[in-house]
Amino acid sequence: MHTEHRPATDVIVPECPAGPLNVVLGGAPLLGRLTGIGRYTYELARALVASQIVDDLKLWGDLSFLDAGVLKRDDPSGEDAKGLADKKIRERSGSLAASARAFASRSYYASMVYQSVSGAMAERRLRPLADSHLYHSPNFIMPHFAGAQVITIHDLSTIRFPQFHRKQMVVLCEDGIHSAIEGKAHVITDSFHVRDELVNDFGVESSRISTVHLAPDPRCRPRHESECRHALDALGLSHKAFFLSVGTIEPRKNLLRVFEAFRAGRRASHFDWPLIVVGASGWKSSKEHEMLDELVKDGLALYLDYVTDDTLLTLYASAGALVFPSLYEGFGLPALEATACGCPVITSERSAMAEFAPEQTLFINPEDVSSISGALKAIISNTEFGSGFDASTHAAARTWVDVARETSEVYQAALRG
Repeated sequence: MHTEHRPATDVIVPECPAGPLNVVLGGAPLLGRLTGIGRYTYELARALVASQIVDDLKLWGDLSFLDAGVLKRDDPSGEDAKGLADKKIRERSGSLAASARAFASRSYYASMVYQSVSGAMAERRLRPLADSHLYHSPNFIMPHFAGAQVITIHDLSTIRFPQFHRKQMVVLCEDGIHSAIEGKAHVITDSFHVRDELVNDFGVESSRISTVHLAPDPRCRPRHESECRHALDALGLSHKAFFLSVGTIEPRKNLLRVFEAFRAGRRASHFDWPLIVVGASGWKSSKEHEMLDELVKDGLALYLDYVTDDTLLTLYASAGALVFPSLYEGFGLPALEATACGCPVITSERSAMAEFAPEQTLFINPEDVSSISGALKAIISNTEFGSGFDASTHAAARTWVDVARETSEVYQAALRG
């Protein structure tokens, strides 16, 4: 399927020389495992600092400013997340906030209390910076701040699919999104897909929204089989002979249809590849886990839950295809990272992923099991599917420095008002 690509970014370029660029970045997502918004915050902050794009960057962690040590983890989502090195980082950077956020996530009322306390703390501590800094919220939550504001709205899943999220998350995100829409903040979206939703469905003026596509992990690259052999042997896998699914185990990832299509293909002997599933358990995922457990029990699948970055990158580079037919995504970073690792991708048509997917991508109807099944079979039957698959071109070649530079242009636009 041919897809028309828009430019990777849609930002306003400054019309006059920029003065000092001082930014307070919401750093609370850095306090936990770095998936999703945490990864976005981490990579953006590191690129802003390393490239000296900003003159001063402060990280606000809901209750206090965070130590710069949170940006110095060697493997920010790896096995050492529970180890001594990461523990020391957390102790320096606000273990109280991390503990409070963890508690708040388990209770609706605790969440409301936490938001009230953290909001009051933010208003007091951030007030002196209103004249000198811009505030950028990477996770829907915009504290009271009298200065220039930027907020990144990654997706509208809590509004589109509230039944798939915890009540406190729905309330928190909805309040944040509506405050951003109704307030003065300049909005960044990861995709034109979400930008169009904000414009068409919520009436946000397009001039207030800038789209900045994300970038893959800088360590993403194709790998020769010999580089992957040790990890593959440990998992009992063959190079380029397994399907891979990456993402939180939750309803909007469409895994029930993936599992059904995969089992049907195995039953019909269309392929003998196993399915490797990587992802932490999400909200209301009992049905997904039941089907996955049956596949694992029958020797057809392997569930790896949460893996290190190195293991994930090896799996991307070794998989026969990434199966990523989500019902809804704000961007779909696994599809981009798989592409950057030279892995063919099966993903949803007319989705955010279609904005950056290369020509070799197999687009399917995510609500049609037979469409997914047909794509799985096509990967196997077309031995040249990945030929000419150049991971160095198109969106896969983007870097987080590109993202940081384009984001800084949004900062300048917000400062100009």
